[in-house]
Amino acid sequence: MALAAARKGLKPVLIERSEVAGGATGNSYGIIHGGLRYLQTLDLARWHRSRRAQRWFLGNYPQFVSPLPCIMPLYRGCFRSPIAFRAAAILEAILFGMLGGEPPLARLRLIPADPVRKTFSVPGRGLTGAALWYDASITDLGGLMSSMLNDAGLRDGLLLTNNEATMLCVTGGRVSGVRVRDRKSGEERIIESDTVVNCAGSWANQWNDQRIGPSTAMLAFNLLLDLPFPGDAALAVSERPGRGRSYFLRPQDGKTFVGTFYREARGETEPTPDENDIRAFLEVLDRALPGWGLSGAAVLKVMPGLLPDVDGRGKKLSSRDFVSFNRPTGFHTIVGGKLTTAPLLSMDVADRLWPTKRVA
Repeated sequence: MALAAARKGLKPVLIERSEVAGGATGNSYGIIHGGLRYLQTLDLARWHRSRRAQRWFLGNYPQFVSPLPCIMPLYRGCFRSPIAFRAAAILEAILFGMLGGEPPLARLRLIPADPVRKTFSVPGRGLTGAALWYDASITDLGGLMSSMLNDAGLRDGLLLTNNEATMLCVTGGRVSGVRVRDRKSGEERIIESDTVVNCAGSWANQWNDQRIGPSTAMLAFNLLLDLPFPGDAALAVSERPGRGRSYFLRPQDGKTFVGTFYREARGETEPTPDENDIRAFLEVLDRALPGWGLSGAAVLKVMPGLLPDVDGRGKKLSSRDFVSFNRPTGFHTIVGGKLTTAPLLSMDVADRLWPTKRVA
């Protein structure tokens, strides 16, 4: 959002309670996906938006975002079958033809079963082959964040990390600034502004007694396991081959990065998976890939976050963007449903807030 404001010729100030990307963004699986999943439900608008966002990342920050091959084993008589993915490939080709452009990454194709079985030792009963497509992955999150902050002009005191916005200042029914407390020194000050954009993610509707935006009653987390990963492609698997929720495994720093596990988190304000959560995730992975020994691997890192859900019960993840304007005047709340489309959401909001300013 700061980058979108800067491109409108404004001078943003970014207030971060901890460090940049210290929450769900920094702990995400890091995939900038192209919307292939949306073709399954014929949600063509979301597919197109995901492809546009993927192109934005690859075009603006190619040094920090790289193509990632993804493999999903396909099984006879299941929804994830060669027929379904062949239809998706045809539909995507037609859509690109209608849009008059080329995909930013290689097109989806089907590959034989044998190399998949040999490389990954996936369950073989009913295996007919695999789908191979390319998404983009963030290879250096710290570098990406630093570059974006630099492009947004956030230097010389305009980036306030370990600072907490404690109160919204309102004068005559309109925002006039925010009170900020340095979490290390305890010093407080007021930053004057007639526009404040609340982008606090899972804390967005907990701040300043605001009850705006979606509930965040779903805990999500990824794990880095001390286990070598076979091959260079990410692997998508499920507990029941070809059916149910998909889990992704991919190489990272010579280890195995797995995600994402979800559970209900009603009433929780901090993402805190416990040992039972981690054990449950590893047991799911063991059922999806028997023989890999995933449950016996040492967990090197746990990366959690709270995510928006549909109705406050934490049973269904919401991937929709939420935007609220002028409550009070000049105060805006934004909760992005997906990391992939966050840049487009921010640019849309900037166009609405400052329609007369031209993009730099």
